Amino acid sequence: MNHSKDIEKVLQEIILELSKEDAPIIFKGAMALKELLYLNNPNIDITRKTRDIDANWIEEYDEERIIDVIDRAVKRVNSEYSVSVYREPAPNKSMGIKVLDKDGSVFTKIDMDIKDNPFYIVCNEDDVNIKYSSFDKMMSDKLYSLSSTHVFRRVKDLLDVYLILKDNDIEKENIEKVLEYENRKLDDFDTILNNKEEIEKSYNSLEGIINKPDFDIVWDYVFDYLEKEKFIKHDKNKDFDLER
Repeated sequence: MNHSKDIEKVLQEIILELSKEDAPIIFKGAMALKELLYLNNPNIDITRKTRDIDANWIEEYDEERIIDVIDRAVKRVNSEYSVSVYREPAPNKSMGIKVLDKDGSVFTKIDMDIKDNPFYIVCNEDDVNIKYSSFDKMMSDKLYSLSSTHVFRRVKDLLDVYLILKDNDIEKENIEKVLEYENRKLDDFDTILNNKEEIEKSYNSLEGIINKPDFDIVWDYVFDYLEKEKFIKHDKNKDFDLER
């Protein structure tokens, strides 16, 4: 378990209680990544703070059941918590759920994708089995965003990929299996490679990161991997013309 004293301790308690329900939920996002990195290396000293829970509901959409499961779980963490839906699921949009404190203020939000995910691992924490999205699935999602034109909104994924790679052997074949299953293909990474200076500024402005490594360390580590595994064919340190 994460031994942080802040909001993330409560988020992990909610994850634990949801898992006790044996609900069809697989956790992903920053909380899942943080827990997997910690379980893999308890001495890890780089962490990115978060205030939300991200997950997949892997069965048929049933709003009443989802809310009931989450409401029971959060009330076991704090009997004064309540939940409400603020966004209905839609194509390419997750279900949005607010967890409210006794004053009706938003304590946290849960983004719930109504989507299967066969790429997960089960971790036993405090005698409870918790399903987390696998590193291979996380890598496929994060490389998908880094390779696209939308990378400016997902610069934090550059750090996440670095953290995953630093202590894990990630095989290209496994990433490709995830992409094939989801009928997705990586873009060419042209946008990020052509805008290194802007990406660096965005990276340096990221907040809530403890012991944030220097940008150049992260950049070189990630792109050395991408070049080695032939995800890209370009020199990471050279600009090139998008209209070539």
